[in-house]
Amino acid sequence: MKRLLLYICVCTALTMPLSPVHSQQSAATPPVSALVQTARVGERLVADTLRAFGTIEPGPRQLKVIAAPRASEVQLDVVAGVRVKRGAPLVTLMPTPDAAVAYAQAKSQAGYARSALRRTRALFQEHLATRNQVAAAEKALLDAQANLAAQRQMGGGHATVMRAPADGVITAVAVTSGARVAANTTLLTLAEQGNLYARLGVDPERAPAVRIGMPVTLRTVFDPRITLQARVNQVGGMVAPVSGLVNVLVPLTGKAAADFLPGSQVTAEIALSSSRSLAVPRSAVLRDAQGAYVFIVKDHVAHRVQVHAGTDDGTWIAVRGDLHAGEQVVTLGNYELRNGMAVREQAP
Repeated sequence: MKRLLLYICVCTALTMPLSPVHSQQSAATPPVSALVQTARVGERLVADTLRAFGTIEPGPRQLKVIAAPRASEVQLDVVAGVRVKRGAPLVTLMPTPDAAVAYAQAKSQAGYARSALRRTRALFQEHLATRNQVAAAEKALLDAQANLAAQRQMGGGHATVMRAPADGVITAVAVTSGARVAANTTLLTLAEQGNLYARLGVDPERAPAVRIGMPVTLRTVFDPRITLQARVNQVGGMVAPVSGLVNVLVPLTGKAAADFLPGSQVTAEIALSSSRSLAVPRSAVLRDAQGAYVFIVKDHVAHRVQVHAGTDDGTWIAVRGDLHAGEQVVTLGNYELRNGMAVREQAP
């Protein structure tokens, strides 16, 4: 009898409904939600850009070659890479021993010819010399003076200082101090200040899309915050043998050009085309087997929307689909979302 009563009590306990306290705890459990950041969908100008890399170089007309006007011994006053002002000393040319001897001989001959002319004229006054002898002495003096002037111009009698013809940067030095060089030997190269170019390298398959006049945004590698707006000036017609790329030249103009030093590396974004359309941040667009899509937040719920992704400028993507300006698109946390999932928006 006791066993029967115990069995009835156990069955009754198992069939009783849950207590009100347990039911309230289950109802209080919040639904699963994701923390996301959003941005507003809007119209904007989106450009199809081509990224390139390059180097800042002086313009073709800005390079000045400094050459020795005569055979000399070189004493350099500058090194490669330094800035110089107009009139600053660059190279001191010392006369070679041969030039010094030739100058001394020319000076001696000019002195002797001058004395000979005075003696001949004195003899002529005493009727001891003819007019032809006076004329010959005058010609000898003129020849000696011409030879002396030539030797002086060639620097045989003194050192010559060659100075900078303009403000600029010494880009190359071809000789060393103490070297003896022949006439017309290149000593150094000066890049005049201003009129710099960015020489960019573009993949050959993308080069046909680049046109003269296209906008270009240049950034220095050492500080991407330094930018300059310019335009394409020339597009190369061949592939460079060393880099395997097509050269694109972009002149630097304006005050910002002073921040770009010759020889420095730059990145460039060439705007191939642009259009005004609905655009979303690049991070908002996801892709799977069905194509591109975004998540739109309405009433704290994420809704998947299929889109056609168009022009991508690296920051914004032009999109077409069931989107409207002003809607909130998920930009961060969208990889965890599912269609219809509850979300909590976080301020960016």
